[in-house]
Amino acid sequence: MKRNELILLKANLLCRGLRASPAAKAALLRDYPHFFDKGFIDAANLNILGSNLCVSTNEKFTLNSPYTLFYRGGLYFIEAFGKEVIVNFFGNLPKTGTILDNIARLHAEKTINIWPSTSCCFDLPSQKCAFCSLERKDIKPIDADYLAESIEKLLKKTPGFTLNFSGGTYFSPDNMARYWISLVTKIRAFSDTPIAIELAPPSDLSLIDDLKNAGLNAIIMNLEIADESLRAKVCPGKSAITRPQYYKAFERAVELFGWGQVSSVLIAGIQPKEDIIRECEIMAKLGVFPTIMPFRPVDTCGLAESPACSPEDLIYMSEILGGLLREYDLAPRRQEGCTKCGGCSIENDCFETKEVINF
Repeated sequence: MKRNELILLKANLLCRGLRASPAAKAALLRDYPHFFDKGFIDAANLNILGSNLCVSTNEKFTLNSPYTLFYRGGLYFIEAFGKEVIVNFFGNLPKTGTILDNIARLHAEKTINIWPSTSCCFDLPSQKCAFCSLERKDIKPIDADYLAESIEKLLKKTPGFTLNFSGGTYFSPDNMARYWISLVTKIRAFSDTPIAIELAPPSDLSLIDDLKNAGLNAIIMNLEIADESLRAKVCPGKSAITRPQYYKAFERAVELFGWGQVSSVLIAGIQPKEDIIRECEIMAKLGVFPTIMPFRPVDTCGLAESPACSPEDLIYMSEILGGLLREYDLAPRRQEGCTKCGGCSIENDCFETKEVINF
């Protein structure tokens, strides 16, 4: 497929979601029952023409998607540009008899995503981020010892896989950082598999040192909204972590983890394009990999009635970001976890310059 066709298709699927034909839905409920779970955490992870994709399938906004997933002869496909495009799934992880059987997901080939915490200190009526669809299911994170034991069982069955962690910020950013330090330390006792973690910047920056010393490979700290005044409205709780605090954490992390091993999400569709483009260049100059993630009005978020990000806007910003990534030597495939996966955004695809993309 031509480069521009793939980018246009992926942008539309990210912003508008995907419907499923009756035959496809029946097959998916048999093979991948979590495919139709609501919320961003459980969005479907798949691959189209070598590019990963995290797509919503069971939200109100997806009912008007121009794309339908079909199933015939054991194959899933969508129709785009007058042709049938095969949709591949990553399969299910092997069973371990642990909690991972319920919460671990393959987000890309050999990339396991795990959310140990659904409890977030910002998940309060007056503080929750308006774009967030996280639903609190537990009062505290999964016990680190139990989780590490479970991961050891899983990695024995999946050698060579990467671990990517995310989740709610339990109690405080510093407290959650200490949890991650403990977990990484326990994993390193039995495995050298690459580990990436998404977390809020701790106020004590020495905790970033401790994460590196524990054996973390890549770190993700999501600014999300560039403008401070808009952040205060969209993220009333999390905006207490100021933009200057983020950049102090970025600088410390790049020094420790290396150029391109630190990344940060900016959410498109709920802030001016110019703010995102400007912030991307500031981050890239520091060695931070920016990710432009389109806003999706999933049913359980505070902005559920707001419009989704425009695919055209997402492409415009991401093409500029692709150029910045090339200019500042921030190749997507150098970092493990979310950034390498690229399923929630299109800058990895825009980074490529060949007319026909061959992953």
